[in-house]
Amino acid sequence: MNFQILDWIILILYLSLTIFIGLRARRYVENMEGYFVAGRKVKVALGSATLIATEIGIVTFMYFGELGYVTGFSCFVLGIIGFIGYFVIGKTGFIVSGLRKLNVITIPEFYEMRFSKGVRILGGILLFLGGVLNMGVFLKMDGIFLTATMGFSPNVLAVVMTLILLVVISYTVLGGMFSVVITDFIQFVILSFGMLVATIFVLAHVSFSEISNTVVQQFGNEGLDPTINPRFGWFFLFWMLIGSIAISALNQPAASKSFASESPETGRKVFLFTGITLAGRYMIPMFWGVAALAMFGPSMDSTLAMPKLLGTVIPSGFLGLMVAGMIAASMSTYSAYMLAWSSVAARDIIAPLRKKEFSESTTILLTRIITTGIGIFILAFGLWYELPATVFQYTAITGAMYAAGAFGCVTAGLYWKKATTRGAYASLILGAAAPLLFLVLDQLKHFLPSQLLFLLDVNVSGLLSFVLAALGMILGSLLPNKKQPSAVSPSTGE
Repeated sequence: MNFQILDWIILILYLSLTIFIGLRARRYVENMEGYFVAGRKVKVALGSATLIATEIGIVTFMYFGELGYVTGFSCFVLGIIGFIGYFVIGKTGFIVSGLRKLNVITIPEFYEMRFSKGVRILGGILLFLGGVLNMGVFLKMDGIFLTATMGFSPNVLAVVMTLILLVVISYTVLGGMFSVVITDFIQFVILSFGMLVATIFVLAHVSFSEISNTVVQQFGNEGLDPTINPRFGWFFLFWMLIGSIAISALNQPAASKSFASESPETGRKVFLFTGITLAGRYMIPMFWGVAALAMFGPSMDSTLAMPKLLGTVIPSGFLGLMVAGMIAASMSTYSAYMLAWSSVAARDIIAPLRKKEFSESTTILLTRIITTGIGIFILAFGLWYELPATVFQYTAITGAMYAAGAFGCVTAGLYWKKATTRGAYASLILGAAAPLLFLVLDQLKHFLPSQLLFLLDVNVSGLLSFVLAALGMILGSLLPNKKQPSAVSPSTGE
């Protein structure tokens, strides 16, 4: 076992402190806005820290580490693309400022303001379904990371997954966004220090020249140029560029941090300052994956290589601190994601189906129940589901399931006066079609005729989802239709 007594002491103390602080935050929850968006009181520094913590968890380290192991340096382009996405939003306020002006709590709320209640319900279903499927592999990846890094047998994977889940649910269910924001800030500090320490020890065992030589020997130019790497290519890069902007602005867990900000301008700056650090946060775990290739060779299980490297090179004490940082990152991700998807289910799927509105206390209670249900689902899903591609590609395609249609609806709704309800329905349905078809057909790939095998290319399906969503909105809105007044001005969001 890699974990020693000192590591356990550090980890237990940290987790105890986090749970205590998260539960204490419950006292600040006075109403529904307090529970879901922290009373809209979050300033730039805290907002940036909590968004950074939300957007990189153990699963992020795992899929970026896996990409580094199987593609070399060519995957570093994703850090640049991610930076571009956040930078564009942060500089212009694209989408996030308009939604913040409207004081929405969830993205589907905007669908009813601009289009109809039916669009809100459909958008909520797709957002919830895609979001929960997206995080379905998180817990399993976290368990694999922790068992490999700490030196446990794979047989205890389910136990580790369950313990992680119980810790996160305990304070997310009770404290809502206040707990998430406060614990995220602590986790951001621990995570940053843990990443620095881990990188120093990695470089102490594997030199940069060894790593570079390994990439050239194993991959040749494909390890350096993403345009010729068979896992990437131009389709992939173009999809990632569009998806980076769409998912960054319309991923409910990230968007909720903008909604919780004290003003639209603050929400914009949160994205800007988060984006400045993003390239480095992506590239560091990718670098660890490449270092694992140099140290262990290409024959390892790609998901295990990076965590095994960290468990091997980091000494006791520092290993406990690094694992605490990783768990911190994961807890930030889980808490934000579970709160986001449960709020969508409660407010945008269930509540609109009732003639009489839920009270605030009932909405919060319903959200807590759904949060617990999501936790049970991702525990079961993570244990049995076999990924159709790399973890990164799976999270990207399930993200596209809701982001493609949402991008079409929200962008057109805010900035195009001719956008109609018909166009919104078409955008949501067509945007989700390609990713859903990919996930279904992958389970039936042995029965597919050769002419349809191109549909199993995750990059084609991902790019197609955004193309179809855009066409749905444009054609659906331009077809002859009765004049449809909108509840909000699309140009200003007011």
